[in-house]
Amino acid sequence: MGLDTMLLFPKAREGESAGDLNRRRGSVCLLAAVIATPMSIWLFSNLENIWPQIMPLEGSAFLAGATALGTALAILPLIAGLGFLLAIWFGVESVFQSRRHPTPVIDKLIVGAGLLVWFAPVIAALASAGRALATGRIHFVRPPRDYLLATDPIAYWQGVGFWIIMAGLFGFLAWRYWRGKLLARA
Repeated sequence: MGLDTMLLFPKAREGESAGDLNRRRGSVCLLAAVIATPMSIWLFSNLENIWPQIMPLEGSAFLAGATALGTALAILPLIAGLGFLLAIWFGVESVFQSRRHPTPVIDKLIVGAGLLVWFAPVIAALASAGRALATGRIHFVRPPRDYLLATDPIAYWQGVGFWIIMAGLFGFLAWRYWRGKLLARA
């Protein structure tokens, strides 16, 4: 892959098991997320103070400053999000592979976090359908639409059905991943 299989995904050490390698990769990804998250929050919260310092610049200085700021605004949240997701991925994979030292408490925390992350879209879709059933109104953000049971029942029920179908799809995909892990362990 180049660059020693990249810094984020280090190579296996001599005699290192697959579980230990994935746990180390997960730790590196988690560290990247932990570092990038506060940097990203700080950058977005101080944007109104940073941009006025770049605006008066001219020519190549403005181009360099605006490019650096825009790059940081784009890359840091991406590193934070991907680092978290990859940390969960590698962590879950490490739990179900051989490791030199067992860590049952950490393994349970990792599996719990992994289950929550994998099934969170299911919970969110079911919550949207449940909220629509409770209020008689379903809201879609893009394009902005509100469908009321009293005024447009067909569109309303189609929206509720959409969220239920999406919950089923997300649940199926999450179950396909976890089925082999949870049932193999039992």
